[in-house]
Amino acid sequence: MTAPAPAPKAVRVYMRTDGQPLTFSARARSSITASPTWCSSPCDARFLPGQYQLKLNDVPVNGPVQLSNPGTLHGQFESREASREAGWLALNVGGILGGVFLTVGALGGPSWAYLAGGGSLAAGGVLFLITYRADRASVTFTPADPIDVRGLPLAETRSDNGPSAARVSDRAALGSTPRGLGFQIVF
Repeated sequence: MTAPAPAPKAVRVYMRTDGQPLTFSARARSSITASPTWCSSPCDARFLPGQYQLKLNDVPVNGPVQLSNPGTLHGQFESREASREAGWLALNVGGILGGVFLTVGALGGPSWAYLAGGGSLAAGGVLFLITYRADRASVTFTPADPIDVRGLPLAETRSDNGPSAARVSDRAALGSTPRGLGFQIVF
């Protein structure tokens, strides 16, 4: 009789960004129906080794990410919201100008009004197609703790059933032990 194989040990993965905080979502690739692990950077979570499909601010990252060692996921999010807004503006302005010129031409105006109306509609449509782009998200994995937590003691969360593989936050919470440098003002 052989002993059962030990369960895989969860690995701690930190999520970081350079700019604004991002919402990280990770779902095990082997289980599509399982609920994803969510956190807002900077944060950390424990994952069982395996492949995960990641999302940053609800934008999928291309391809699965293999998480088998502790480390840091560095998220990069390229928002193209301003470009999309410019595309919508160009489409609306082109449509309004085109409609005005076509109406002027239809009401007996100069013949060039048809050409100007068609050109305005076409220009607005082309600008919309050129500028309307989806947001992009990417991650890189570094097999090391981020600089802001190196050398700090690991915070463990426990439940009634022993250690938890749930999210462990780097952020201070009510009743937590303060870490790092800081100051206190008392009145």
